[in-house]
Amino acid sequence: MVVFNTSGIEKKDTDKLGGGWGLAHLSLGSMMVILGVSDYLTGPLGALSGYTGIALVFYGFFWIFLGGSLVRGYDLRPVGQVSIAYAIVDLWLLYESWKINQATGTFYSLTILLVVLTVVFIVLYAAVHGRPGLLKVNAVLLVILALLGFYIGFSLVTPGYTAF
Repeated sequence: MVVFNTSGIEKKDTDKLGGGWGLAHLSLGSMMVILGVSDYLTGPLGALSGYTGIALVFYGFFWIFLGGSLVRGYDLRPVGQVSIAYAIVDLWLLYESWKINQATGTFYSLTILLVVLTVVFIVLYAAVHGRPGLLKVNAVLLVILALLGFYIGFSLVTPGYTAF
């Protein structure tokens, strides 16, 4: 879905994008916020639950903001500016992720995911500020992010399996 959302978009009028893509981003953000709050409150993963819960809520609000902008047909430059703030905060999450890696010897995939996500936020800023060709790069990075997210998610719920 992300690839269809961004591939070739630089050749089209961005004002004519369907609101359905915005609804998809709104749904994704809402699910992330709900999952993050429930993960934080129930604590199924111990100390890791607080970290993942806060991160899910944090990123969920970004997808809600992006989806709302797409649905309403607003200019995406403010979303690009917010993405820089998300990239900066992402550096703190990277630091915390690295501490988890050092303490447990696992979850290097989470650090890789956060590095890719930081690049996605920076590329999104450039894409909405005059470099629309970078949206294709962002599409590929988002597919990688989705695959890593599914891998990490399933590894957390599979008994006896630990993500690399």
